[in-house]
Amino acid sequence: MGKLILCSGKRTDRPYVFPATGHRIFSIEELCYYIYNNIYSIDETLFTDSLTDWIKTELDLALRAEKLEMSLKQGADYKTLLTIVLCSSDYYTEQEIKKLLITVDEIRAMPSVKRWFMKANSFLMRGQYAEAAAQYDRLLISEEAVDLDPKDYGDVLHNLAIASLHIYEPERALELFSHAYERNHKDETLRQYLYTLWLVKGKEEFEEKAAEYQLDEEFREEIMLLMEQLSRDAGMCKEMNEINKLRDMMGLGKDEEIKSKCKQIIDGWISEIRSVKHQ
Repeated sequence: MGKLILCSGKRTDRPYVFPATGHRIFSIEELCYYIYNNIYSIDETLFTDSLTDWIKTELDLALRAEKLEMSLKQGADYKTLLTIVLCSSDYYTEQEIKKLLITVDEIRAMPSVKRWFMKANSFLMRGQYAEAAAQYDRLLISEEAVDLDPKDYGDVLHNLAIASLHIYEPERALELFSHAYERNHKDETLRQYLYTLWLVKGKEEFEEKAAEYQLDEEFREEIMLLMEQLSRDAGMCKEMNEINKLRDMMGLGKDEEIKSKCKQIIDGWISEIRSVKHQ
């Protein structure tokens, strides 16, 4: 889960797999951690019969599982279900649990479009880029999208562009950053657009857009210095040997191997070319 979790309860060899994310947990502490750190992307549907059965049979927490099962049958509210699980271990303090329940109230008070946006952002922050992109795309074509003001709409486009870069769609990301900046007018969106423009279309296109946007000299120099340094680094990096080999392989019927190696190299470069920031 990206963090060392001290388990005082039983740790099973048979993990529970969350259907929505494919994430696996092995203990009650990991379940609590998952809930606490994914509160913007989960809801009542988390509490299924299969989860209750897993808590009972795999973690030997029969009483806790029965309490959860009974609460579900009685139609208990979401916060009650959360509390039952979070109080199953000492991983979080009483104050931390109360703080989370306040956050739940704040989430429930948000407009549905804002909750949707934050859910998509939670996928982005966890590095689940395909899932994040799918959520942003569905949001943009939903009826709720009409409730987004221009700035918020631009922020959705910005984050969708970030996700698109990570799933090897730089041309789409370039277009999204452009539309995002037209709406939110944020410096960070403009910066990411210009980085991506240089990446996709080269320095000359960047120079043209820099003139069109009338960038101040300091902002322009900041971008140029970074991109030129990255270009120099790329020329000296070990991947250049791989690229030269790929050139030699062209036309030899090794398309799948070429595609796989290109993907690995591009993935590394995309991470270097811009610092990923979401709105």
